[in-house]
Amino acid sequence: MERRGSAILPLHYGHPPEYLYRRMVKLGGTISDLIVEKFGLEKLLENLSDPFWFHSMSLAIGFDWNSSGTTTATLSALKEYYSGKRGEVFILGGKGKHLGEMENEFQALVGDGVISDSMAAKIRKDARKVARVDQNLLQDGFDLYMQFLVLSPTGRWVVVQQGMNQNERMARRYHWIHKTGLDFINDGRNGISSETEQSTVLDLSTSSSVRNRDGMLDVIRDNPNRYASRLQYGSQRTLDNFDGGNRILRMDYRIDWNRMRELYEYQPDDFQELAFMKGVGKSTIRALSYLAEIIYGTPPSFVDPVKFSFAVGGKDGVPKPVNVHDYDRVISFYREVLRESGIRNYDLDGLVKKMAGMSMGKTG
Repeated sequence: MERRGSAILPLHYGHPPEYLYRRMVKLGGTISDLIVEKFGLEKLLENLSDPFWFHSMSLAIGFDWNSSGTTTATLSALKEYYSGKRGEVFILGGKGKHLGEMENEFQALVGDGVISDSMAAKIRKDARKVARVDQNLLQDGFDLYMQFLVLSPTGRWVVVQQGMNQNERMARRYHWIHKTGLDFINDGRNGISSETEQSTVLDLSTSSSVRNRDGMLDVIRDNPNRYASRLQYGSQRTLDNFDGGNRILRMDYRIDWNRMRELYEYQPDDFQELAFMKGVGKSTIRALSYLAEIIYGTPPSFVDPVKFSFAVGGKDGVPKPVNVHDYDRVISFYREVLRESGIRNYDLDGLVKKMAGMSMGKTG
């Protein structure tokens, strides 16, 4: 069964302690290598695009069960591990200045002959579209502030990005994978894991909103001078309450009617062209969706597309303090597994029994 969604996590600031982070790099990388060796790179990409597996991975290597830092720490640790290996896995981007370095990282891969310039341009374009979908088409109150791209030399990729809601002091994680067929606007997102649903959501990234999206194009094809004066009345001055609950909402006075006229003159061919046009942001998308509903009677989806998500401990002692001795034994054990010459035919039953023995304090 396909699992879709984003992880909602409390905003935590700061960094994991160095003793823990160094071990996260080793254990996270070793586990990833095991998966690649046993099942192939595609399986690792699938796992990273699954919010449930990803969250479990972050817990297994020592982070906290419900912290926004799980995303940054886990992927930064994997990025550092693979930066010294130059093999099948390349991780680009990150948070803050690291996100701004993604273009240079692409060029470095092109310069090293890992991928072609045309492939880099296409993947970068897809990553930008993914960001636009989660920022503008799914309006859930979270603003993106990081994006990681996990990439193979053949152009297969996973995007993991995160948004924050400062008012609620929560973060939300979004997962995408190349295997979605790049249908960015029809439930193409691969995952969301969450403790709660948002009550105020406008989701134009789902097929449930197709009639509303068609209505948005119809709005653009009609001269805005015909309806602007008729819709600018009433006491409601913003679209902040446009969540499907208030059915008598009036058009706000702050809508950018000049932008509406520009769209009318441009006449985009389809919704994807509209959604990814330069200068078309949240407010324009929200206004067009609202206009489509009140003019054509085609409401969008207001359903939050989320679902729900413990090893060696976490940096804040959640769910338990880190046991450094156990942590180092786990790293040593998996490194021994990797050194096994017959890794692809490794005895998984024997592996499980050996790990069970370790958990009971045995050394066999």
